[in-house]
Amino acid sequence: MFFQYLQELWKSLMRRKDHVFLHEKQYELPHLLSGNFSVITYNVAGLPQVISSAKTNRSKSIAHIGVLLNRFDIAHIQEDFNYNHYLYQYGNLHPFRTISMGLAIFGDGLDCLSKYPLSNFKRIEWLNRTGSDRLTPKGFSCCTLHLGQGVELDFYNIHANSQDNKRAAQARRANYHQLAAYINKFSVGKAIIVAGDFNAHFSYAEDNLVDFMNKTQLSDSWVSLQHNHVAPTIDPLFLCLDIMDIDNKSESIDKVMFRSNDRLVSNTKAISSGESRFC
Repeated sequence: MFFQYLQELWKSLMRRKDHVFLHEKQYELPHLLSGNFSVITYNVAGLPQVISSAKTNRSKSIAHIGVLLNRFDIAHIQEDFNYNHYLYQYGNLHPFRTISMGLAIFGDGLDCLSKYPLSNFKRIEWLNRTGSDRLTPKGFSCCTLHLGQGVELDFYNIHANSQDNKRAAQARRANYHQLAAYINKFSVGKAIIVAGDFNAHFSYAEDNLVDFMNKTQLSDSWVSLQHNHVAPTIDPLFLCLDIMDIDNKSESIDKVMFRSNDRLVSNTKAISSGESRFC
C-alpha cells in the first residue's frame, strides 16, 4: 500500500509539469442538425479516507459513482484526488477522460468524463484562495466539447473557494471575477456550459452570482426551471442547508449554467432532465 502511494505521489509531481491533461484519440464527428446531450456535475469527495468528511468507504463509493455516471454524456467531477483509479477503472465507460492531476495537495481535483471528444483542455488556478483551499491548486478547467462537425461548445468545470466567512466569501467573489474575465476573453461568441461546485448561493449577501451571470450572459438551469428565470433575492437570515436536506426546490452549491449562440440553442425543457439541445 505504501509503495502504491509513492507511485501515485510521483505521478502527481510529474503531471504538474504537463500542459495537456488529455489522452489524444482519433475520432470522426457525425453530421448533425439537432440532438440532445446530458450533463452532470459531481463532487466525489475524494480526499484521503482519514480526513474525508464522507462517512462511506471512499474507494468503493467512488467506484460506484463511476458506474452511475455512465448514464450521462458528460460528467464534471470535483475533488477527484486520491481515488481516481477507482472512478475510471471500475466500470466507467466514458471514452474521453481528462488525466487526473493526482493526489490531494498536488492536484486540483477537477476532471471531465465525456462520450464526446474533448480538445484544448486547460487548468487555471484561482488567484485568490483562503484557508485549506490554499493546500491545492484549486481553480477551474476549460475545454472544447465536439458534438458533431461544426457543432462545439466551451465547457468550464469549477470548484470555487469554500466557507462562508467574510474573508472566504471575498476570495470567492474574486474567483468569479477571474472566471468572468477569462470567459469574456477566450469564449467570445461561443456557446458555453459552466458546471461545478460553485460553493455559492444566490440568497447569500456575500456572493456575487447574479453579477457573474450578467457579465457572462449565462443562465442558471435551476433558476430557469424552479424560479421562472428569476434568481432568489438576498436573504439576510440565509442559512446553508445540509446537502442531504436539499431537493429540487432548494438551492444547491452545485450548479449548471449555460449560454447559447447561433449554432447551439439550449432548451430549458430538455435541461430539466439533465439535458441540453442543439439545433
